[in-house]
Amino acid sequence: MGPRRLAVTLRTVSQHRRFPLALGLFAIVLMLPSLGSGLFHDDLVHRAHLLKDSELPPRYYGTPLVPEDSGTLSGAMRDMFAVTRSGQDVRLLMEQGLFPWWTWDRLRLSNWRPLTALTHWLDYRLFPDTPALMHLHNVLWFALVVVLVAGFYRRMMAVTWLASLAAFLYVIDESNWFPVQWVANRNLLMALCFSLLTLGCHDRWRREADRRCAVAAPVCLLLALLSTEAGIATFAYLFAYALVIDPGSKRQRVMSLVPAMLVIVGWRIVYSTLGHGASGGGFVMDPGREPLAYLMAVLERAPVLLAGQWAWLPAETYWVFSEAAQQRYLLYVNAFLIVVLVVLLPLLRKDRVSLFWFIAMMLCVLPICATAPMNRNLLFVAIGAFGLTARYVAGVLGREDWVPRSRVLRVPIWIICITLLLIHIPLSVTGRAMSKRMMAGATRAIQGSIQIPDAADLPEKTVVVINAPNPFLFIGLPHVRSYEGKTTPRLARVLVPGWRSLDVSRPAERTLVVRAKQGNLLSVNESREDMRPNFLYLFRTFNTLFRGPNELFCPGQRIELPDLCAEVLRVDRRGFPTEVKFDFAVPLEDVSLRWLQWSWKPNGFGSYHPFTIPAPGQTVELAGPF
Repeated sequence: MGPRRLAVTLRTVSQHRRFPLALGLFAIVLMLPSLGSGLFHDDLVHRAHLLKDSELPPRYYGTPLVPEDSGTLSGAMRDMFAVTRSGQDVRLLMEQGLFPWWTWDRLRLSNWRPLTALTHWLDYRLFPDTPALMHLHNVLWFALVVVLVAGFYRRMMAVTWLASLAAFLYVIDESNWFPVQWVANRNLLMALCFSLLTLGCHDRWRREADRRCAVAAPVCLLLALLSTEAGIATFAYLFAYALVIDPGSKRQRVMSLVPAMLVIVGWRIVYSTLGHGASGGGFVMDPGREPLAYLMAVLERAPVLLAGQWAWLPAETYWVFSEAAQQRYLLYVNAFLIVVLVVLLPLLRKDRVSLFWFIAMMLCVLPICATAPMNRNLLFVAIGAFGLTARYVAGVLGREDWVPRSRVLRVPIWIICITLLLIHIPLSVTGRAMSKRMMAGATRAIQGSIQIPDAADLPEKTVVVINAPNPFLFIGLPHVRSYEGKTTPRLARVLVPGWRSLDVSRPAERTLVVRAKQGNLLSVNESREDMRPNFLYLFRTFNTLFRGPNELFCPGQRIELPDLCAEVLRVDRRGFPTEVKFDFAVPLEDVSLRWLQWSWKPNGFGSYHPFTIPAPGQTVELAGPF
């Protein structure tokens, strides 16, 4: 078959009325390797909420980890995605050693996703010990997303084969591998389905005056919001539609948005009244509660997210750089995005549908700036991005009238066209092929940061870690160890993050003083300007969940726990501790304590080893990662 015959065949296939269904089946086949991914971190935290008889030790019952009504449908729909909604929750988690002593007492981290919780609850009623079927459940939701997105492209694009190209690019994009293969991320897939139903119904209502769809659209939007907060991105497409596509008058366009706005406002009132939301940490924030911090985050995170969509630079890449390297990264990213915008302008001026995709894509970035940049959050953005990409590539290859006649002006347009084709076809296919192996390696590295040595008497011990590289993961320590069939310590206490070289001194029988040799105890060396990635900076990003950059300390500040009191002795000029004293309730040699330290290796990783307690009056040094 010659190239021309092949092109004709592909175009004929892509225009078939059942092509969206075929693409959905292709998506299932593409994601079948994810069935063996098992459960990972958040999956195990959710497991404790969904099992009637949790595998966790009894002391965790009646806490934010295992509510009294865990395993019930009402409990799951209320608390499955909630970590802390009050100061009492924070205090309980600190006392249990799951939150470190430096956690801000006003931290709030609670999501309300009752519809998603319902599907997980059903999983644990039907096949509680078969993660592969839970993954298959996710895959089926993704297949439905693909069918709906292909149908939506067909509604919005006059050329059927072009709509099919956009849908195909959406399916093979490597960014959707992780969100589909992670059971805990089902909420986003569900929201996407209901969002696409909303958009389809809204379009039919506005173009065909279908009153049934006028009612169905806001109902589907509500279902998207009850799946996850990210469902609010649906409004980005509704707004762009009213601005660019809607055939009505200006007043009619404005009024067409009223049902969606009423649904969103009503949902938000109920959401806040129930105590859900996020505040006090830098990792996740609530735009409604922290508007200024959120606006600053948009300026930083939006370019990173757009680069994750357009430049084959995963948004997570930004996490693994120092602050100095991040500034350079932002310069490169913004330069690339400006070039892309410039070459897109001729198309955006000529084609209203392309302008719709562009505006919706840009607005979709705003909600996901409320959390640290991750490619798994780009699935809403990708709908607009691939609609625009397909239209741009087709226009350049077809030499449409918006393409400049000047050879000088055509050069950057062709360069971007070829770049997009390379990024979103061969590189995406390669990325998908490598995704499972890369995710497995990253998971092992991250999980390794809480792989404390096992022992038969561990349930009777308080494990004291001098310098944990990733304090964030200790939230899931009991879940991970219980699921793996390992013993769980009575408590785990992390004294400081393991990001600096430390002096550890012992002024008294029950007291340790930990001092950072350089910088402060809660930060990494941010002055490294080279662009070499390091997992340490990823762990630093995780740690911002506990305390935002504006929640500072003062000398003499004391945090008292039942078995430990941490007193801040000195702070740096930014207000972060450089020296902290720890007073224990028992002598440091007491048999109830097991001491560990993290030892860094030259490759950037390491492992836990027993820590030898210094004699009174002595000081020992622990080496940092750099």
